[in-house]
Amino acid sequence: MPLLRFLAARRRARRVAALTLDGARGRAWRGAALLDEQDPGWAGRVDPGALALGDGQACVLGQLHGDYRRGLGRARVIDLSSAPGRFVSPVDLGFQAVGGLGGAAEALDYALLTRAWREAVAERRPTEAALRKPPTARAGRNAAAAAR
Repeated sequence: MPLLRFLAARRRARRVAALTLDGARGRAWRGAALLDEQDPGWAGRVDPGALALGDGQACVLGQLHGDYRRGLGRARVIDLSSAPGRFVSPVDLGFQAVGGLGGAAEALDYALLTRAWREAVAERRPTEAALRKPPTARAGRNAAAAAR
C-alpha cells in the first residue's frame, strides 16, 4: 500500500507543477476560440475587472449566461441533447480548474485562469483609442459622395 500512496502523491505533485500561467493561457485561448466561433463579440460583454473564474456568476460563462452551469450548455461545451453526446472538457477549455489537487492548487489554477482570461478578453476588445479614432479621409469622401 505505501507504494500506491507514493505513486498517487507523485502524480499529484506532477499535476500541481503543471499549473503554470502559460498552461492557463493555452487553455483559455482554446475556450476563447470556441466562444469566438459560437458567439462573436462575446468579449465585449465580459467585464474583465469583475472576472473571477472561481465564481459561477463572475466567470466568463457566468457573465455571458448568468451562471456557469447554464453557460456550459449554452456555449455547447456540454451538449446532452445530441447522440452520441458531445463533451468537451471545461478544464481543457479554461472554464474550470483542474480538480482533485486540493484547495491551494485549485485556488492557484483559478488565479492563473482569471489572469489568462483577462488577457484573452483584452486581446479581443477594441481599444479606447481605436473607438475614438476619426474616420479616415477616404471614409469621409465616401460619406460625402453618398450624401450627394
